[in-house]
Amino acid sequence: MNIYNILALILLLIIIFLLRIKRHLTKAINEKFPDNLEPDWIVDTFQPWYFHLNKIIGLISVTLLGLILLGGYGFWYSFKIGNQQGYQPDQPIKFSHQQHAGLYKMDCRYCHSVAEKSKNASIPSPGTCMNCHRYVQATAKYNGSISPEIKKIYEATGWDPDSNKYLYAPKDLKWVRIHNLPDLAYFNHSQHVKVGKVQCQTCHGQIQTMKVVQQFSTLQMGWCIDCHRTSNVNVEGNKYYEEIHKRLKKGDKWTEEQNGGTECGKCHY
Repeated sequence: MNIYNILALILLLIIIFLLRIKRHLTKAINEKFPDNLEPDWIVDTFQPWYFHLNKIIGLISVTLLGLILLGGYGFWYSFKIGNQQGYQPDQPIKFSHQQHAGLYKMDCRYCHSVAEKSKNASIPSPGTCMNCHRYVQATAKYNGSISPEIKKIYEATGWDPDSNKYLYAPKDLKWVRIHNLPDLAYFNHSQHVKVGKVQCQTCHGQIQTMKVVQQFSTLQMGWCIDCHRTSNVNVEGNKYYEEIHKRLKKGDKWTEEQNGGTECGKCHY
């Protein structure tokens, strides 16, 4: 039970205590001034079952019901903590994956160049964008003017399109990170992309159709484990798996789970 459930329980008990005080005070006033009797909505509401019970049993029943409801809510809410599925923040430059990866068929690894070599996929620098946008300015779409989003790239890099020169030192673009993992979890892009041959869309969804990138999957532990339980390991031509391959020549499959992919130490180091 988290702190919010405990606080909610305390507030519920306080409410019950205050209502009982109000009831006794109302009863005392009604006895002293019988001509000013006011309907007691609590009695009218709960009398059919609550006040016909022993008071202690009734109080315990209400408390247990509250605990069950709070516990159920806490259990449901625990699955939502840290889940940013669908998170879609605004970025400093409105980069469209639909246009670049979808329409122009650009390989994800052109911009995310270290995804096969590093733990992180990396965010491309504005200099990478300039490899194309020094020449591609989308002027036809803006009546001869340079695209406002491409102008932001020029501003970040210090590029002057009129003189074709860099006039000042580049500035940082403050991209908003979308896919966040807790510090206690270890994830290596190169292990999945280079070794496991996992496609970007497996984790990031149909990125080539997204005008604005959002978090496609939950990235929660259960989601990762389900993938490890069903993903097959390609042991062919891999010396690391030579002994395993000998035992699998009959056609048996070898999943990531059988390879230790669900052991705690694999991700929580």
